[in-house]
Amino acid sequence: MKKPAILLIFMAAAFLIYSVFPAGNMISAMSDSRASVRLPVLLYHSICKEASGENQYTVSTERFESDLIWLKDHGFTSVSASQLIGYVENGSPLPSKPVLITFDDGYMNNYSLAFPLLQKYHMNAVVSVIGRKCDESSGDMYPDLATSALNWGQVALMNSSGLVEIGNHTFDLHKISGGRKGADRLSGESDEDYAAVLTADLSHAQEKIAAACSSPNLSKDQSHVRAETPPMIFAWPYGAYPSDGSADPILKELGFKMTLTSYQKVNTVYQGEPDSLFGLKRFLRDPGFDMEDII
Repeated sequence: MKKPAILLIFMAAAFLIYSVFPAGNMISAMSDSRASVRLPVLLYHSICKEASGENQYTVSTERFESDLIWLKDHGFTSVSASQLIGYVENGSPLPSKPVLITFDDGYMNNYSLAFPLLQKYHMNAVVSVIGRKCDESSGDMYPDLATSALNWGQVALMNSSGLVEIGNHTFDLHKISGGRKGADRLSGESDEDYAAVLTADLSHAQEKIAAACSSPNLSKDQSHVRAETPPMIFAWPYGAYPSDGSADPILKELGFKMTLTSYQKVNTVYQGEPDSLFGLKRFLRDPGFDMEDII
């Protein structure tokens, strides 16, 4: 075939495509047609009263409150993990600009300083706790606001509010020991051995959290529908996890429907695809972070 004939064929094809997909719709017609939502996730750790106490993992109440105001002013709506799970599994509606607010490690100041601000602005959050540290704090008569963990009573009260969901941050794997970083898999560790380690620790944490949140000391008004359900959210300590996905079947078997990492990027969550809630990336909110990065 001569070159002029080939050129004519290409021109005809281009005209046909342009006719079917006008200029403004061409890109959208070629893009992913699956129902999805853009989801930024913010990661906090500790909260302090004064700016002088801020560091990489600690922000002041003033900064945290300004973040909540900024989110509202820029059209974001905080959502719960349960809402996201409902969206993925059942197509339940979400606000147009959802944001997930999370806290790792479960510091006592999450209850005393952050929780009142969440209540003030009626915003949701996930607080992922370390079981052993909650055990220790529950027996501490003189806790330190900066370093002590939540006690189980505080965990229960936040959970019962309907604003805070409790996540699992392991019972006693939030450490670097014997070559293992957090709940990550050891080099050369067999599938069976890793599953046994992960299952034993996380199951124990699940039981402790569920028991605390179904405490008979809570009043009827405080007994929330989620209280007797073990957490569906798992936050990887240090953001370290097996890159081959070998932990996902173990976590799903334990009932988890969402996992949180420490990689910084906006997520895309898809309806009908539960795996899109695994390995969610989060922006670490340190004093130098620019909130504009989540837009």
